[in-house]
Amino acid sequence: MGSHVSGTDLNLAPLPPKDVVISLRTGRIRSFGGVKGLYSAINKQPRQGKIQLMIGGFAGDERQYINHQSLDNAIHQYNPRHYEEWKKTLPDRGHKFKVGAFGENLSTTHMSESNLCVGDKFRLGPDAIIQVTMPRQPCYKLNHRFEYKKMSSLIQSTGLTGWYYRVLKGGDVQEGDQMELIERINPRWPLTRVLRILYEDMNNMEAIAELSVLPGLSKEFIELFQNRLIMGAENMDGRLLGKFTVPWLSYKLVDKTRLTPRVQRFVLECEETSGIEPEEIQFGRFPHVRLRFGPDSKFTRAYSVVSGDMRLFELGIAKDDTSRGGSVYLHDNFRVGNVVKVAKGLSATTPLTDKQGTAAPKRHLFVLGGIGVTAFMGEIKALENQGAEYEIHYAVRSRNEAAYLDRLPHDKTTIYAKSDGRRLDVAKLIPPPGDCGSYKTMIYCCGPSSLLAACREMTTRLAYPRSQIHFEEFGGASTGTGDPFEAEIKSTGKVLQVPGEKSLLDVLNEAGFEIESSCLVGNCGTCMVEVCKGEVLHQGVALEDEQKESNMLTCVSRGKGRIVVDC
Repeated sequence: MGSHVSGTDLNLAPLPPKDVVISLRTGRIRSFGGVKGLYSAINKQPRQGKIQLMIGGFAGDERQYINHQSLDNAIHQYNPRHYEEWKKTLPDRGHKFKVGAFGENLSTTHMSESNLCVGDKFRLGPDAIIQVTMPRQPCYKLNHRFEYKKMSSLIQSTGLTGWYYRVLKGGDVQEGDQMELIERINPRWPLTRVLRILYEDMNNMEAIAELSVLPGLSKEFIELFQNRLIMGAENMDGRLLGKFTVPWLSYKLVDKTRLTPRVQRFVLECEETSGIEPEEIQFGRFPHVRLRFGPDSKFTRAYSVVSGDMRLFELGIAKDDTSRGGSVYLHDNFRVGNVVKVAKGLSATTPLTDKQGTAAPKRHLFVLGGIGVTAFMGEIKALENQGAEYEIHYAVRSRNEAAYLDRLPHDKTTIYAKSDGRRLDVAKLIPPPGDCGSYKTMIYCCGPSSLLAACREMTTRLAYPRSQIHFEEFGGASTGTGDPFEAEIKSTGKVLQVPGEKSLLDVLNEAGFEIESSCLVGNCGTCMVEVCKGEVLHQGVALEDEQKESNMLTCVSRGKGRIVVDC
């Protein structure tokens, strides 16, 4: 088995026993962490059957970071036993620590940083030969992966990093294949020792000099140690911290006030203001936030922001008659002093500017139903401050259920109370786009699905440009539900059953795909996936008609029969 050395030398690393592949995963580059501009292929999915291993890595596996595209980074492996250690270290995040969470391609039972050496060569399956090149250097993306801003530093300090291989000879590989050491060229350089020189004994020039020419070590590490010989230890802050803020922060409920029989006011204050970047403090137009709350953080909901900024803001939340549990929990169990996790919502993709760039004065028409009023409170206030021309049409069950009525200008607000026999008729409210003289009419709508459907039908019939309409869904117990269907994953051929009571987003995330989402009601487009085959019943307002030809919103849209998606 190659140049093994006697194990009597205490400085030699122990030999790993013959091992078996218990998990094989590949992944595509996707938006990541709920942060604009952040991408990764860390979310790798299990692969069944034979997968081709080439010099560049496994077929179907992508790597986003330029250094990770090196042949020295072709395969990543992580010790599955480490996950139990992480659950003990960070018990509140225990549900996140499962095989695949570190973005590894391979898992086996017995290999670890302590019994692998730089340059170790393994036979993987019947034909492939791979070689250990380096331990993984944790980066800031792991902070986002585990929603903990010190995660990369913690991984570095514990040494539970995982490691990389280069491919010397390709071949087909599958779960259950054996993995056997065939040659050890650096028996005194286990990965644990490399990590110690990297992060602890950083001025050990004798060891650094040896590492700078060590056979089998990756080009990246050879250059790192050569530079350290000349300039000393490198600054690691960029790698560990990055330029992206971890989006989920802790907020405390500081006020809870009943506004109507069904609506309560919730004021949340950030407990980690240092984690908010200055440019992220203020909200944009039509802001929303995502809340994660309840036992084991099982609820994730998105709500429109009524007022405030990311340091302190107000929400108005209605108790849904057919709640899936979220609004009931907030109304009945969430008390002043309790803490939730909050992330700033991503911006809607709906264009809000006139492509012709005309400067015609605008008349703003708000068509609102129930708690949908919260979606536009900030916009209405801004228009009032500007002295703009606008009017509000607000449909409610009864006047005493008209939340935030005291904050709306009485001379510009018309109430349509069902209890009084008044009905909001959008056909009478929405004029043709050219019927307002020199004014350009802007239509805003948020409310129950029936109201949105009526507004959408009318604006379509009247040929309103997309730039003059803005619709927002507020969702409900039936959001994303409907007839059952099947979703086949293009990359693996796996078929997922989507039951009537769950959205495709729910099912994909339960299957481990971790599709990014934000509004959860079809407003923002964050959860969009590509549709390769099949018929889709589109819901939500985020996609243009052209986009609907090959994409769908997984939070609200549904397939018919079987569809094929690429995610």
